[in-house]
Amino acid sequence: MNVFRWFGKLIRYAVRSFQGDKPPFEIEKVENALGYQFKDPFILFRSLKHRSYSQARDGNINLSNERLEFLGDSVLNMIVSHNIFMENPTFQEGDLTKLKSILVSKTSAAIAARNVGLENFILLSNSEEDAGGRERTSIVADTYEAIIGGIYLDGGLEAAKDFIYRTILKNQSVMLGDEQKNYKSILLEMTQAEKLGHPTYQTISEEGPDHDKVFTVEVFVRGESLGVGKGKNKKAAQQSAAKEGLARIHKRKG
Repeated sequence: MNVFRWFGKLIRYAVRSFQGDKPPFEIEKVENALGYQFKDPFILFRSLKHRSYSQARDGNINLSNERLEFLGDSVLNMIVSHNIFMENPTFQEGDLTKLKSILVSKTSAAIAARNVGLENFILLSNSEEDAGGRERTSIVADTYEAIIGGIYLDGGLEAAKDFIYRTILKNQSVMLGDEQKNYKSILLEMTQAEKLGHPTYQTISEEGPDHDKVFTVEVFVRGESLGVGKGKNKKAAQQSAAKEGLARIHKRKG
């Protein structure tokens, strides 16, 4: 067996033994979602630690993912800048700057993160979880940047470049389109501001073959149905339902 692979498995075993029988997260499940296998799973662990979790668990926010977020943000900017420079030879500085600002924005980072299901693995404190932190664009985007920083430290620039290409650069049309609006996040912030509680989403139906399903989801606030949406996956259907819910709220106010 390759010595590096053996050493990686040894580290994985150590992480699984961390704090008792259960690890703080399922390493392989996260890696499968990211499409990257960490040599040092402790870097992955650090990448997923929101400051609220670090404060609650470690008593020290300095052990959170914020340093990796800083690093990942820099790597993201460099890789995206180089890509759009090479792919758009006729663009001048102003056009390049506008395109880059969209692709490296918090909204784009959050979209990229949600497309691989990263929000499901973020380590949050119980209070932050209850407050809807997993839906917050800023938290999801910051974790995405921390993952980039973690991949860069663990596997180098090429590994980070591959991850950014797969999750953002390959999907530029998505990043530049209507999906930039995170309707779920907007609806959550609005209902919290008006002390209406958290929106809840219920899957009504799944229709069609496995390769071409259509999901229908209904959104409720305080038990009241605010909207129904359809999409190719549950997240897209939830976004559609949240968009309809926002339109209904605005109509009432108007």
